[in-house]
Parts: sequence; structure tokens; C-alpha cells
Amino acid sequence: MKFTVALPDLQKALQKVLPAIPTKSTMPVLEHVLATLRGSELTFTATDQEITISLAIIVAGEADGDLLIPARQFNDLIKELGSAGTVEITANEDSHVIAVRTPTGTYEMKGTDAQEFVNIPAFPESTRASIKREDMARMANKTVFAVSTEEYRPSMTGVFFKFNGSDVTAVATDGFRLSRVIVPAGETPFPTDLECIVPARAVELLRKIDGDVVMDVSRTHARFTVGAQTITTRIIDEKYPPYQNVIPSDNDKTLTVNQREVLSAIKRVSLFANTNTRHVRFGMTDRILSVHSEDEDSGGKGTETIPCEFTHDSFEVGFNYRFLEEAIKNITADDDPDLNVRMTFSTPVRAVLITPGTASDSLLMLVMPVKI
Repeated sequence: MKFTVALPDLQKALQKVLPAIPTKSTMPVLEHVLATLRGSELTFTATDQEITISLAIIVAGEADGDLLIPARQFNDLIKELGSAGTVEITANEDSHVIAVRTPTGTYEMKGTDAQEFVNIPAFPESTRASIKREDMARMANKTVFAVSTEEYRPSMTGVFFKFNGSDVTAVATDGFRLSRVIVPAGETPFPTDLECIVPARAVELLRKIDGDVVMDVSRTHARFTVGAQTITTRIIDEKYPPYQNVIPSDNDKTLTVNQREVLSAIKRVSLFANTNTRHVRFGMTDRILSVHSEDEDSGGKGTETIPCEFTHDSFEVGFNYRFLEEAIKNITADDDPDLNVRMTFSTPVRAVLITPGTASDSLLMLVMPVKI
């Protein structure tokens, strides 16, 4: 195998496939990336047997071939070669020696026979949905933060996607907070009654995609195709919890506050919160929101007041500041041009709803309060 490739193209390709390389594996072959050259198309494939990423780029090919390349060593070298110019790569499929040549240096490393790579079966029959880049990125960005990390609740360790013809709903929850995003279909309707739970690791990869997505869902896997890249993952074979049951419909107290102002107040005041409980307290009147935290162990405390609109005489409620901060920062100018946040309450111990100030139902987040 022999080819010449532009360094920026090679670096970008490696960065896109490396997330599928395990840091350390009981199967050393998984710490390699499979390089396949056919004519001018070079394809990299990496897998940890849960997620598989494949990406094709155009190179100046001289001799076809297949070889397993030690992924991290190869990536570390290519990163250090700079971001301009080209590099020539030759791989001997008998000795498995890979030579990397630049105008100023030659480097060699030992690869592995491509036949030793794990078998990647063909993707089974599936149902397909086409999703715009900005819509997929929105769903990924605004849900994955709320995914549970508790292994004993596998259904909650991923993002739940439910297609219903005219729209798709993405939901994540860990039992303490919840985020739900609804995206309408474009010119092509979505499938009807299609649903799956996609692991958080795969959803993380969808946050920074650079093109529209074709999503294929089979009984066991989901595949996301973005241009020349494919991300294939096992889906979580569990029933998603009935999240609609925890969304309150009778919250009668409404707080409206500027996103930047309340985030800044939370960040500063939380410096004085107890590092174990992470508690902050909101105290509201019709025009003033007080954000307060204190740590009885150290004696530190902090309070800030900012303007707000509140539809009740007065009210106090406590939060885990990290959960509250992560929810509020997901409201952006795309959701509300004025960057207003609307929070609704019923009692100090019942779920708090957080939405953009425009009260659009396309984005809804929920945070459980804590006892003051």
C-alpha cells in the first residue's frame, strides 16, 4: 500500500475515527485503525465493538492495500508533522512495516495484518430518517448533558429518539433532571412510530457534525451517515421510562430572568456552596431574584440579587447548582433572541420546568429541587 495525502486531510480524518479506539483493550487489535486503499479512496475504520466509525478521504494512491495501523502512535506522529504540506505513506503488507516520509524525515512503525481485524457485519435491514445538521446537533447538545451515568439503569444511559411522522422528540433524564427537544420534519416526513435509545457516547459524536445526517435504525443498531463518515452503534435494548409522567402541568408560579445574568450569579455564588451538597437557594419576589449559598463547614457564604419578573408574592426553592447551571446554559439566542429564561414552580419540593422565555414547547427542561 502506498499513497500521498495532504496533512490537514489526514489529521482531520484521524480525529474523527479515534473516538472509537479504546484507551486500553483486552484485544490489542482494537487499538489499531484499519486502513484500506482502493484507487484514490483511503478508508479508515475503527471500532471498540460498541461503536464503529468509518471515514473515506481522497488521496494520491499508488498501490492498493489493507493494513492495521497502531492508532494512537500514528495519530501522535501525524499531529506533530504540522498542518501544511503532504506526507507519503508506504505499508509493506508482508513485514507490516509502515513508513511515513516527509521532506525532512522518515519514520517507521510496526502494523498488523488486516486479516486480524474484528469482523464488522453488514448493517441489517433498517428504517431511515434524514435529519438536518443543525437539528441533529441541537438534539444532541441539548439532551446529552442529562443522561444518567448509572450502569444499573441502562435505559437512562442514552438519549431516547421517537419519530412520529411530522416530528422527532429527543429525551434524556437521569432521574434528577430531564431535557426534551422536539424537531419538526422538513420536506421529507420522518418515519412513523420509530423509536430507539442511542448510547450517550454516540450522541456526543453528533454534537459537532459538519453535514446533514442520514439515520438508519435496525432492531439492534443505529447508523449515522454524515457525508463520507459513518458512525454505527449498538442501541440500548431497554424500554425507556414514561418520562411524560414526571412533567408537571400545574406549575402556577412563573419566574422570568435573563439567562446571562442568572448564570453569572449562579457561577459566582456557587463558589461558596458546600462542595458535597452543591446547594444554592433562589428567593423570589415580584421584581427581585436573590441567589444565595453558604457552607456551614467553612463559614463562607455568597448572595447576589438580580432583576426578574415573578408572578407570585414570594417563594424560596433550593437546587443542586450544577444541575441548574447545565440546564440554563442550554437556552441560547436560537431559542429566545432576548435570552430570557422562564422557570415555573408549584411547591419547593416539586419539579421545576425550565423553558426559553418565548415559552416554545420545542425545548423543555426539568430540574428536581432540593430541600432548603
